Amino acid sequence: MTSFPPTGPGALRLMFPQWQGASGPQRHQALPGVDSHEGQLSYHLGPALLELMSPNHDGPTAYVPVSTDTSDEALATVDGIYARDAIVRQLGEALRVLRDAAPESVVTFGGECSVSVAPFSYLSSVYGDSLAVLWIDAHPDTGVPGDSYTGFRSMALATLAGEGDPGIVASLPALVPPRNILLVGLAHRDDAGMAVKERLGIQSVGITGTPEDNRRVMDWIAASGATALAVHVDLDVLDPRDFTDTQGRQTSGLRSAELVRLVSDAAAVAPIVGFSLAKHIPVEMMRLGGLLRDLPV
Repeated sequence: MTSFPPTGPGALRLMFPQWQGASGPQRHQALPGVDSHEGQLSYHLGPALLELMSPNHDGPTAYVPVSTDTSDEALATVDGIYARDAIVRQLGEALRVLRDAAPESVVTFGGECSVSVAPFSYLSSVYGDSLAVLWIDAHPDTGVPGDSYTGFRSMALATLAGEGDPGIVASLPALVPPRNILLVGLAHRDDAGMAVKERLGIQSVGITGTPEDNRRVMDWIAASGATALAVHVDLDVLDPRDFTDTQGRQTSGLRSAELVRLVSDAAAVAPIVGFSLAKHIPVEMMRLGGLLRDLPV
């Protein structure tokens, strides 16, 4: 199997436990036995567990400081974006970390989906039009301010393509042309962001699971002329038979082995210089934490 993602002194592991892009505590009241604000903060715990369980990394690791303030003031919706002030501040911190480290490749453990905005924008500034993005997600993430859902996670891919909040878009070191983006595993075709996706001309394929499906992705990479790839994986794309610690799961989805094969095949076409894992929500760990607080331990 092709080795991916790259490691070594030129590769940065970025810990970015941002949760504010998931809009509102009410969104997390569907997690039985978990306080709604703690449900939000579970995004903060997920990246730490990903790092704990991952293979040893022989390059540098950097941490983006993320607030855990759940006050109404800290999470105010501004210009159509929930917790915009925190989002902007933390995006700026992530970009500062990346500028200072100047890595050749970045592996990001998130947080919700918007954690890929900073590293993928940075990588686009390094590799230019030679970079292609595979956005492996059940949702298009091409929403914009003014949509009914105000979480920035739903706007992440549109922002990378230059659509959305003007101030946030202007703060990015580089954008990714829509022609260099492929959505993989898209299932929520009734999402409000679909109109922006179609207007921008971002191509997509459904849940892959056969050699023929994978070949469509590989053919797209080859046709793009990309010599470097950035791959975003929202864990809600996975089949619940294989993984359940996420939100917005499908009744059926991409099997774990299929995901590994897809990424491995892609790495054989062009080297992976960016890789993100997002939306790890360790619900059982949060429930255990609540139990421990109520016991005499």
